[in-house]
Amino acid sequence: MYENLPLDALMPNPENSNRISRCLRKKLRHNIREVGLYETLTVRPHPQMKGKFEVLNGHARLDVLREIGIGSAKCDIWEVNDSRARLFLAILNKLRGSEVPELRMSLLLKLLQEVPREQLVAHLPETASYLEQLERLPTEAQRLEPGAAAEKPDVTIVEFYLTADQHRTVSEALERVRQRFGLADSSQALAKLAGLYLEHPNSPSVH
Repeated sequence: MYENLPLDALMPNPENSNRISRCLRKKLRHNIREVGLYETLTVRPHPQMKGKFEVLNGHARLDVLREIGIGSAKCDIWEVNDSRARLFLAILNKLRGSEVPELRMSLLLKLLQEVPREQLVAHLPETASYLEQLERLPTEAQRLEPGAAAEKPDVTIVEFYLTADQHRTVSEALERVRQRFGLADSSQALAKLAGLYLEHPNSPSVH
């Protein structure tokens, strides 16, 4: 049963174990505030507080809605007991389908043709560097294989998160490798560095 409920009536579940990163929270806030779209919260009638509802799925959304100052939220109300509530709490944030990387890449490439990268970064979970690399793929494919630009480039996008200090260290290392071996970009430098490590796995450093 769907209903628009006041935020004052929504109570977080003390057993909720799901958390999102500060970066994703910031983007969630931006999307709700600027676009006004968010996934419906899943709640149940509170087992102890009359007139209140306990959140099963959507704790981060609830927090962001409160921060923004929105007074109510779209909710899907489930009539479940404590045992069922605990089960749903454990699986609702885990049993989700995963996206096909190639289709995600194709979607993002189309978006990059329609929307400036700076705007997409504010809405999407992908980082700015990831989108920048993705944006270069068609150009690089055309440069490397003239006449075959329409074909999907044989590449794999790898994304991971680094702290600011880690990013500086990795960037400096890749730039040194790139310059030493005359490579075109950081992707080739990373592959070269990985290859050197595989050739000399017991070496404390790669010279």
